[in-house]
Amino acid sequence: MKKQIALAFIAFLFNISLVLAQNENEDVVIGKRNYLNSKILNEKRELIIYVPNSYNQNNYKRYPVIYLLDGGTLFTSFSGVVDRLSSDASPQIPEMIVVGINTSQNRLRDASPTKSMIGYRGIEEAGLEVTGGANTFLEFIEKELIPYIDSTYRTNAYRTFVGYSFTGLPILHSLFTQKDLFNSYLVIDFSAWWDNQVTLKNFHSFLENYTSEKPLDVFISTEERVITKVYPAKINATWTFMKAFKKKHPKNINYGMKKYKYKEENHHSMPLISFIDGIKYIFRGHMINYDEMYTSPELIKLKFDALSNRLGVKFSLREDLVNYFGYQFLYTHKDIDKAMFYFQMNSENFPQSSNAFDSLAEAYMVGGDKTRAIENYEKALQLDANNMNSKRMFEQLKSKHD
Repeated sequence: MKKQIALAFIAFLFNISLVLAQNENEDVVIGKRNYLNSKILNEKRELIIYVPNSYNQNNYKRYPVIYLLDGGTLFTSFSGVVDRLSSDASPQIPEMIVVGINTSQNRLRDASPTKSMIGYRGIEEAGLEVTGGANTFLEFIEKELIPYIDSTYRTNAYRTFVGYSFTGLPILHSLFTQKDLFNSYLVIDFSAWWDNQVTLKNFHSFLENYTSEKPLDVFISTEERVITKVYPAKINATWTFMKAFKKKHPKNINYGMKKYKYKEENHHSMPLISFIDGIKYIFRGHMINYDEMYTSPELIKLKFDALSNRLGVKFSLREDLVNYFGYQFLYTHKDIDKAMFYFQMNSENFPQSSNAFDSLAEAYMVGGDKTRAIENYEKALQLDANNMNSKRMFEQLKSKHD
């Protein structure tokens, strides 16, 4: 265990988030490409899937999932954000699985909630003949994609739906038509102008019959557009919708919104910064501060209890991070009560983790309670018979105890 502590300390000290390939010619893999045959869409759909580094280091933890439209273009940068914000000693969001859905093959069809021949310039466009397929596309996501992901990966019940520009339309359409399918919605400068602002009309219809009490989060962003001869007033439809949503959204929906300054960001530059701001808004309250970690660890538990209550799904601080602070107090700062608090927290949050009970046993041993140390080493071995440290310590303590 002490060797593991030292390695963990070095990783945190040098802010390591990427394990470098041992072979200089080895590829760095950030996602897995997959294909799902859809009976609903009658076609094969490309998926790109990212899992956190910890996913393959355990067999018990379940992860929230981000479903990302425009996955063919946004997956690399957005999954990188998730990796960055969920890592290190002060994570701002939980570790998450990212499912990028390549929508480039039928983007107009899949994203449009209605059929319309009128394009962005206000004139008929022949290419829009295919529009109006959002309901079918969302049915594919609900009945085929999500069940596939849930059966293939260790997921929990928390889902976030993300779209940008034209693919922002189905994000809000899902909110309006698929009750409680997602827990949070991140909409980046969506095409609110579509079909004479049909999303705004649908929002008002949605309010008339909405009854859910499930806690939800919605974050919508846009840019501060200046009206010119080139860009007429209608392009402010996104901001018009955002203000309307702020004024009348249901009480169970927490709403975050941001308008970026003119010339600092534009429609093409804002996806990444909007995603960062949006995902941080959804998981606000997740980031810990060092004062709490070192002086009042009980506040960490209260913080994550509050976060879980707000989001409606159980969330915990990363197991490796809690373990790290437990060892800090067990050996470096030498406060056995705080060390025990952290190790006990891990054993409660991750009851299938052999390492959590191995560390808890070590704390009991250092604290002089050999009986409980033996009990927890035995528990660790029940969860993983190949835990050599637990096996060695259990045998040593058992022989001395007997």
